[in-house]
Amino acid sequence: NGAERTEMYTYYYDILVRHAFGNYRDILGEVSFSPLMAEHLSYLKSKSHSYVFSNSNMVSRADENYAREVMQLFSIGLVKLNKDGTIQVYDSGVPLQAYTNEDVESFARAWTGFDRTAARGNIEQISRGSTDNRLDPMQVVPDWRDPFPKSNLDGGFIGDKYELCVDVNYKSFLKKGAHYRLLGGSSSPEMTKDPSYFSDPANSVLRAELDPTSALYLRLYNGGDYELDV
Repeated sequence: NGAERTEMYTYYYDILVRHAFGNYRDILGEVSFSPLMAEHLSYLKSKSHSYVFSNSNMVSRADENYAREVMQLFSIGLVKLNKDGTIQVYDSGVPLQAYTNEDVESFARAWTGFDRTAARGNIEQISRGSTDNRLDPMQVVPDWRDPFPKSNLDGGFIGDKYELCVDVNYKSFLKKGAHYRLLGGSSSPEMTKDPSYFSDPANSVLRAELDPTSALYLRLYNGGDYELDV
């Protein structure tokens, strides 16, 4: 029904407008979390081989469509280029490939686990399912994700330059620029709405539990005159 499909496409268009003069990494990241992109390039609900095998005893491969198109159409292209834009070639004159099919297979595993979020009532498309939201950024389902290292194009692995959790400085989450909102004493505050699959009759879902002596707790508590945003 076309009458219910205007907002999702204008929302996607707005992603391009927001980042038109910004950082390419930002636009690629936001587009990659778009449920419309995941539907179009078929990595929606793509699951790792380890998940499929452990649950269905079947051999499978992650969907390779988006992994290939990100490189071929959205970034580096099919052949390697020099800094002046000319094509790099072997001594024989044959152009150097920018990536191989093995690279595509490796990167495809990085695009596993993506699924739409729960539908909400204040958007144009009428739906009520737990994964029927075609507007908001997708969620990542941890069980579907491929848990193994993915090789990069330089002989290493994706994430090699990032710090390990054990190497991060103590309390790094409190670094300058961090932002916190106080939502109330309940783990399921009245003003927030979680998908039904997060429901817990005992209300024991724990988001964060601060030490009453911590600096962040004291800032939020503010001597009983609660600060809602710090």
